[in-house]
Amino acid sequence: MVKRALTLAERARGMLLGHAAGNALGLPTEGLGADEIARRWPAGVREVERRDTPDSPWDDDVALSLILGEELLSSPVDLRRIMQRWAAWAQRDGRGLGRQTGDALRHFETHGTPPTAAGRPTNGPLSRTLPLALATLGSARNRLSASWHVAALTHPHPEAGWAAVALTVAAARLLAGHRDFVPDVLEVLRANESPASVVDAVRRVPIERRERLPLESAGVGLAAATLEIALWFAWHEPDLERGLAWLAAAGGDSDTNAAAAGGLMGARDGEAAIPARWLAALPDADRLRRLADALAAPHIPDSASSNPSES
Repeated sequence: MVKRALTLAERARGMLLGHAAGNALGLPTEGLGADEIARRWPAGVREVERRDTPDSPWDDDVALSLILGEELLSSPVDLRRIMQRWAAWAQRDGRGLGRQTGDALRHFETHGTPPTAAGRPTNGPLSRTLPLALATLGSARNRLSASWHVAALTHPHPEAGWAAVALTVAAARLLAGHRDFVPDVLEVLRANESPASVVDAVRRVPIERRERLPLESAGVGLAAATLEIALWFAWHEPDLERGLAWLAAAGGDSDTNAAAAGGLMGARDGEAAIPARWLAALPDADRLRRLADALAAPHIPDSASSNPSES
């Protein structure tokens, strides 16, 4: 029996909801070591343990991604307005906000411009740039430029910027139904003389063993490490639930690693691959569905284009 090709709408919803589900699953174990996680969760991390409140439904990974996605529906897209909305959220809530992103938003509020000092190549951009893959489906050039410039709003380091580009390219290929995304990502990185650390992270993906992933090493929280982890799971792990449960129990920057990986696996497999109990536990999941539908809509002119080929 031939498996039905997923529609772009199904993949789009899968990406945003998979991102949110991975984030929620990994939040309770963020910053813990694998041994401590095994002690606290002897049966494994398999359920979403909500950390939200009525005033704070999402932590930074999902909240900033949601703001970005909503702003991408405007024409023209205004990077300054994105920063203003991010900064307003940080003032109002700011739950889980990373130090570098927080510093960048305070710099913007003080000086009216994003920071220019490179800082460390941390993974903040990878936690929130996936909506760009949907918004730029019709233009590879816009995808590269938009990913780079949105990442640079808070993380002007080249490694962080090119890691965000790589993640967005992979997501766009998966949204189009192409699972063999590593060559496409490498082509973009090499054509633009990207940092060796980012290129090497992508090159390792097809041949690396899961146990060798940079989960609890010096690379924890760095953009290239999160990129490598997310791409690895989208390339190797056929079961979204199993993959995200493993990441949540692995320690390190578990919420962002699982969010990035969940977004890619959701783009690959669609919303139906995400356990219904996880979706039921997510706050305001319908808002994410509506955003996914709105971002996908311009790229679905007819029924034929809503069924990208599997290749």
